[in-house]
Amino acid sequence: MSREVSFDPRGYAWLTVLLPIAAVHLAYLVSIAQGSVEACVPYWEGCTSISRAGRHGLANLLFKGLMLPHAAQLVGFWLLTSLWLRALRPDAPRRILAVTGLGLVAAVFLILYASFLGAEGPTYQWLRRYGINVFFSFSVLAQMLVIALLQPVPSLRPFLRRTMLAFAALLLALGLASLPLQHFATDADRAMNALEWTYALLMALFYGLIGLAWGATGFRLRVCTDADTPGSR
Repeated sequence: MSREVSFDPRGYAWLTVLLPIAAVHLAYLVSIAQGSVEACVPYWEGCTSISRAGRHGLANLLFKGLMLPHAAQLVGFWLLTSLWLRALRPDAPRRILAVTGLGLVAAVFLILYASFLGAEGPTYQWLRRYGINVFFSFSVLAQMLVIALLQPVPSLRPFLRRTMLAFAALLLALGLASLPLQHFATDADRAMNALEWTYALLMALFYGLIGLAWGATGFRLRVCTDADTPGSR
């Protein structure tokens, strides 16, 4: 006989929030202890970039040890999101496919970035820069597409839909702010570092928003398994 196993994915969504936040902040604290970076509140003062915080010594091992599993987490997250969106929006298969593709490519480039963080040489520097740029841009595009797809879904409370719209607007505003900051800020490096920290935090919090949406729509992952009853063959 077959047996159905139900999995509530909300915990998975929140783990996808917590792992990158833990990776970045723990690596930063270790880098401070090692003397690799100065201590500050990077979200405001921008004294170091995320890459520099996880580039040296034990901090590098810690960063890679958490971010590489996070990349695998993201693969699972985007596949779950694809299944969920197909049930909610069967009228938008192409946009759902775009979300899935963008999310999976972003996860692959996060692996590329984390793998070569700390390696010396112009080739490795180019691979890191290419990896992190694709990861950030593709992740945000996927997140904004998800938010757009969810706006007409009636099972989501208006407050949650408005929160998602505000989240997307904030990401867009920060992205646009990076253009003048690079050219007109008094200390462009610090300004861009602070923006990077804030942007990365918001990107991680998105997965928690989706966890709330999974709960609001009753999303469950159900798997049917075959199980023999006692004495049956």
